[in-house]
Amino acid sequence: RRVLAFERTALGEARKLFATSGNVAERLRASTGLEAEIMPHPPAPLAYRCDAYDDFILSVNRLDRAKRIDLLLEAAAAEPGLRVVIAGDGPDRERLEQIARDRGLNGRAEFTGRISDEQLADLYARCLGVYYAPVDEDFGMVPFEAFLSQKPVLTTTDAGGPLDVVHDGKTGLVVAPSVDELARACAWLRGHTDEA
Repeated sequence: RRVLAFERTALGEARKLFATSGNVAERLRASTGLEAEIMPHPPAPLAYRCDAYDDFILSVNRLDRAKRIDLLLEAAAAEPGLRVVIAGDGPDRERLEQIARDRGLNGRAEFTGRISDEQLADLYARCLGVYYAPVDEDFGMVPFEAFLSQKPVLTTTDAGGPLDVVHDGKTGLVVAPSVDELARACAWLRGHTDEA
């Protein structure tokens, strides 16, 4: 309570408050009663471009459980022929690689680890779409990076901040956080590259 009162007082003295997303602004409003204007920060300066809509879904994340990359792997297992490329590293990598092996995704799930900016820009340029569905995320740069590469984003109804910019059927696909829903969305995207 003491910390909350201090935050309310200190932040209340500011002439203007900004939050990176509607999700963060809502948390501030709920905890302090203060209103913040949404002002997202800019994406990384990569060589964004669109070269193709290849047959893989790209995931760009720190590999930890909150990012729900396991949901994408399970969707790939449920959707024959779906390929995924997972760029990033983190504490959940070993478990995720085990899921890929257990589900028989050898050859259909590629873990790149950490990659250079040039390699990341190349993956964005060639992917069919970008998966970004963390649980209740504050903001996330990945959707903006995908959009700068002219790629749709696959996310979930409980992703939080990404829902400020990922709109179902317009800038990507928003589905329930279930394997079946995500698998269907990936399959739809594969069959509708023109819409992508």
